[in-house]
Amino acid sequence: MLNVREYHRVSSIEEALELLRKQPAASLVSGGTALIGESPENIETVIDISALPLDQIALDREHNLLTLGANVTHQMLVEGAGDLPLTPMFEILCTTAHAMSGLNIRNRATLGGALATADSASPLVTALLACDAEVSVWTASASTDKPRTLPLAGFLSYRAQILAEGALITHIRLPLADPAMRFAYDRVARTPRDYPIVCAVARCAMKDGIVGSVRIALGGVAATPIRLPALELGLEKKPLLDFLDRELLSAISALNPPSDWLGSAEYRREMAGVLARRAILRAAQAAQG
Repeated sequence: MLNVREYHRVSSIEEALELLRKQPAASLVSGGTALIGESPENIETVIDISALPLDQIALDREHNLLTLGANVTHQMLVEGAGDLPLTPMFEILCTTAHAMSGLNIRNRATLGGALATADSASPLVTALLACDAEVSVWTASASTDKPRTLPLAGFLSYRAQILAEGALITHIRLPLADPAMRFAYDRVARTPRDYPIVCAVARCAMKDGIVGSVRIALGGVAATPIRLPALELGLEKKPLLDFLDRELLSAISALNPPSDWLGSAEYRREMAGVLARRAILRAAQAAQG
């Protein structure tokens, strides 16, 4: 980052927002793994938010929410949340956080950074989508003194526009899943230790062969991880085995994945169908008990 001219280490959200009002294009950094790894030449101003008290994992029983600060590292998710119960939802966050990178990077990379960069095949962001995550974002250009709360899917769809306005992600909130719900993660990669080419996370509850509370998210088939709402709706409150293949074929056929050196569009689409099927069946089997 040879072109950096200004570095600011802030101690409050208000200070960060004031700097963003003056320079909306400034780069926010906490763990710094994405910024340092890419070394972009157009970065001239860096705002370091690592000192902000955003590294907490908290259970809000009053509002039935799991709240994750934007500075929570991937390794903090892997290691668990201290005395908080290790629920199936938290287990899927642990699993996918571990899949993001090796230990050295997990110790630095943050949850807010994962959302701000949200690469196509991010296992952690894919899992957050399946968990109905919401994102709290302060925008420097807004006149309100409160953050906006956006569904993660909506944030990802307009991420470039939101960040260009000078935005600070502070928290990610997840509604506590019903104890009967189960999750599953599957992926395909060049080797067992590699980052996924395509991945899938599914969530559901099961009773007498009827599936409910269905969430299915895919990574590696679009610019960012995505949900499959048509497939979710097509399976909801129906016998899973009777409807899965038909609804899955319709949903996967509508995908238009990119092609690159890791895999063609056809390969990614085929793998998306295989992995989504595996994930939902595994989650349903676990939920059935």
